[in-house]
Amino acid sequence: MNTDHRPVYIDLRKINLPVSALISITHRLSGMYVFFITLPLMLALIYFSTESEDSFNDLSLFLKDYKFILGLIVLSFCILWYHILSGVRHLIMDAHIGESLLASKYSAIFTISLWIITTCFVFWRIFS
Repeated sequence: MNTDHRPVYIDLRKINLPVSALISITHRLSGMYVFFITLPLMLALIYFSTESEDSFNDLSLFLKDYKFILGLIVLSFCILWYHILSGVRHLIMDAHIGESLLASKYSAIFTISLWIITTCFVFWRIFS
């Protein structure tokens, strides 16, 4: 009998998680990003764009000059899009559709694939 009560340290890099678990974890992380980064950024942009005509013009010039800020906005929308896609996947699974291990794996792969394709298309359309 093991009477050792020391804490066990698990190396998370050595654990092979299934694709559906990775989708679930990244859905939670993207939700935190959306709440703490995207939401304040978009509220600030809405505030400055509706404050006055001059502030709208200043904001549009600022976004044209600084590609980094535009990239951050596009990245935030892409992460929001990922959060929406994986959220729809979770809602479908909450309705007891595709709960088997194989269906869960395929829906996770489909969600990631759809997100990558649409994100690449958006970046291509904006930055080309």
